[in-house]
Amino acid sequence: MPWPNAGHTVAVIEEGRHWRPAQFQRSNPWALRNLYQDQGARAAMGTGGFLPVNGGKGVGGSTLINSAISFKTPASVLKGWRENSGFNPKGDFERLLDEVWSTVGVIVNPEPIQGRNNTIFKQGAEALGLKGGWLERGAPGCTGCGACQIGCPSGGKNSVDRTFLAKALHTNRVGVYADCRVEDLPHDGARVSSATGRLMEPNAQAPAGGFEVKAKRFVLSGGPIGSPRLLKRAGLAPNEHVGQHLHFHPAAGVFGAFDEDILHWKGVSQGYYVDAWDEGYLLETSTVTPDLHYVGLGLPFGPELNAVMADLRKTASAGAMVHDEDTVGVVNANSISLEFGDGDRRRMLAGLRRCAEVYFAAGARYVVSSVAGAGVMRDMAQVNAQLHEDVSFSRITAISSHPMGTCRTGDDPAESVVDPSGLVWGTDNLHVADASVFPSSLGVNPQITVMACGLMIGAEAAARV
Repeated sequence: MPWPNAGHTVAVIEEGRHWRPAQFQRSNPWALRNLYQDQGARAAMGTGGFLPVNGGKGVGGSTLINSAISFKTPASVLKGWRENSGFNPKGDFERLLDEVWSTVGVIVNPEPIQGRNNTIFKQGAEALGLKGGWLERGAPGCTGCGACQIGCPSGGKNSVDRTFLAKALHTNRVGVYADCRVEDLPHDGARVSSATGRLMEPNAQAPAGGFEVKAKRFVLSGGPIGSPRLLKRAGLAPNEHVGQHLHFHPAAGVFGAFDEDILHWKGVSQGYYVDAWDEGYLLETSTVTPDLHYVGLGLPFGPELNAVMADLRKTASAGAMVHDEDTVGVVNANSISLEFGDGDRRRMLAGLRRCAEVYFAAGARYVVSSVAGAGVMRDMAQVNAQLHEDVSFSRITAISSHPMGTCRTGDDPAESVVDPSGLVWGTDNLHVADASVFPSSLGVNPQITVMACGLMIGAEAAARV
């Protein structure tokens, strides 16, 4: 965090609470209420279907609820950003990625704590000769409890509150103010004078007073949904691109039932992946709570669904995460619109078929997908017949945890929202530093890239105070 290192005093304002690991509860309803934006009900909707868009709330943001999966920005993506958008004019982004990598302690967790959900997927992938490997994660203290998405109770995950913010607090130049919802940025046109909003009563999630913070310079990190909405509400949107160009990494699941106990809730929540990046998707193992597992099965209520749920101990789960190459999303004042791309739909189905193939190669008795009406599939012939490329997106129970874009970086003020330093076009002292500044879809889990953007834009902002 460069500001305190530069001698500046920094106030961090966060809508959610500042949690300690011991306060996290092993309860999905509790996590949705306390750790997720809009209590987990945020979604994009349109003619193509319905897509939940998850995001974290609390000091640490989405790192409180992600699986700590760590990829550096793909070289081809970074090259395109630099050439087409003027991204990272100082050319030091690779160094910043390395700094983030070291700070969050990225490692491959040892195999004994990976759990059978991960090792059986590895077994099937290797049997097929697929390119893959253990996922690198910023969770060096992981105990394999499988609770990443509802708050790490052991503190083994190096979320932002336990790394960058913890280091910043030790400088005595940083204050973190939780339970404070910023609602406006008063300004005189080009220059923001303060941030105002409401204090939130933590338990009731209701307003409990107001606040105003005055500063010389402001950095907005409300995420790809919150940042464009605040810019528009404050009258600081420089052009029609604010809220446009929203990208996702849509994902859907496949579940494989085996003769042995898998106990997919034990072990690293997401530990192994298959690299099909050149084909437009990644396969990643996943762990979900039983209630979400039930919802994710594309089966109608009845005996078949009950029989599949009875096999929960013996069921493994994984999913296909799509790059997002032709899906169109827009953030509006009170909604998110979605037009799911036909190419992304085909890539998702290809990924689901490959997931099923991996499970059968590992010895699965049957597989079930997140595609409604596909039923229980007992061999690849049935998979290919049910998950063919003409299946409509409306039949797929998909989710997204990685919104990007909406305040994209560029060197042309007519085609972008922020300049290459993250400064909002037309303003003197307002920067944006979150995944909304991505000029395009990333294609991999974004937390390392987001943090590196924060370091880059923070340094630019600090140099201008």
